[in-house]
Amino acid sequence: MGPVLAFHRISDADAARITADAEAALDLIDRLDHTGEPNGDIDKAWDGLRYLLEAANIDLDLFGDLDPWAGDGATRIWSAAEIAAAARILTATPYSVLEKHFDPAAMDDDDIYPAIWDTDFCRDFLRENYDALREFFVFAAERDSQAVVLFQ
Repeated sequence: MGPVLAFHRISDADAARITADAEAALDLIDRLDHTGEPNGDIDKAWDGLRYLLEAANIDLDLFGDLDPWAGDGATRIWSAAEIAAAARILTATPYSVLEKHFDPAAMDDDDIYPAIWDTDFCRDFLRENYDALREFFVFAAERDSQAVVLFQ
């Protein structure tokens, strides 16, 4: 199936629990109910978006040192301040800025996951996931929330 990247809005208490017991993160995430809220799941678009952000010199590292291929359930907590900073960056960066750097051949040469960049739907796939990511971060920032991110 391959790794997908997901952000989940969490409370300060949830962040403290995850920090104290990393294995609790998956159970906690399973119990979260954010029905009706923007979804922080960017599916398999994470590497394509990472590539576009880097190519556009946008300083936003979505997953830091998390290894998408490790399968170890590792998480990273984003503080409310980091969420707010990311929301500002994403709000100031329309997708059209990233799209200028879309290059299927270069993305294939660089082994950007998944290997779909020469398909008809991949541009919409990236745009939809970027828009969802921006909506999630703005929503979380407006609520002064933290978030946990992990590859699933």
